[in-house]
Amino acid sequence: MQGIEKELAQCFGIDVKSIYPYKDAYVAVTSAGKKLVKRVMFSPERLKFVHGAKEHLVNNGFTGVDRYIVTQTGEPGFWCGDFLYVMTDFIEGRESCFDDDEDLGKAAEALAAMHRASAGYVPPEGSRARDDLGRLPAYFSKRLNDIRKMRKQARKGKSRFDHLFLQYADYFIGMGENAMERLSSSSYDALVDRTRNERTFCHHDYTHHNILLDGRRVTITNFDYCCFELRAYDIANLIRRKMRRCSWDISKAELIAEAYNKISPLCREEFEIVGIMLEFPQKFWRVVNRYYNSRRSWSEKVFMGRLEEVIEETRPLEVFLKAYDKVFL
Repeated sequence: MQGIEKELAQCFGIDVKSIYPYKDAYVAVTSAGKKLVKRVMFSPERLKFVHGAKEHLVNNGFTGVDRYIVTQTGEPGFWCGDFLYVMTDFIEGRESCFDDDEDLGKAAEALAAMHRASAGYVPPEGSRARDDLGRLPAYFSKRLNDIRKMRKQARKGKSRFDHLFLQYADYFIGMGENAMERLSSSSYDALVDRTRNERTFCHHDYTHHNILLDGRRVTITNFDYCCFELRAYDIANLIRRKMRRCSWDISKAELIAEAYNKISPLCREEFEIVGIMLEFPQKFWRVVNRYYNSRRSWSEKVFMGRLEEVIEETRPLEVFLKAYDKVFL
């Protein structure tokens, strides 16, 4: 802790009165006010890209971001030992609650405003850009192949998880194959070309704890995963996070779309891509992949619970997807 205090004083020319842990970061009480100090888990070149993205938003009129405070030499980060850190103002407010329709609407409006302000972003020289444009077909294909490989693996197993997974593997593979077919005949490539020309980017981790509310002010935080990508990615992610909390109630998707469209209207082709992304069995893949291919930090009981959750969603999701096509397509 003393090392960080010393670096803050040297790099920013401020006096640190106290510093204490806060979530996955530190709060520093300084002569310049309360600051949030956080370790970043990526390279300085990547940090330049993220910093540049935030500054681009601010310069385009979207100020609701957790801007990095640059050092006295103009850098967005500083080193303490072997680790890279950033500092922002400590933002007062509460995390948004997607169970609250008003919060959800504000989140959708803020996302639309952020996407609109992101247009024209040219990363700074020497930065490492992340570009996911055009990768969705390969992404779908790889995960479907993963599920098929895990199906073979499960046939050799004898656990309750193996048995349940095998009962539903073909169903979810079918969903994934249908999503891939729809994607191949969609306007995906044209939207990728348009987005590449517009140079817009996504937040890529747009969840409730990265959206802070203070009265009417909305602040989007944690741009660690931001990248060039279709805005449909963020929208599908927001809808998915909400739908799993309301039994896939189509009216809540309409609420999100209406709030977003007030700021930056979506075209039919974009709604189609959102629907395709919602159909793909991403959560099913995530659960089974964690069970078969990663260190099992969860117990068998927890894994079973997660898989059962996905299976229980199948009927509500089917109903939702049919309603989605009628409402948006």
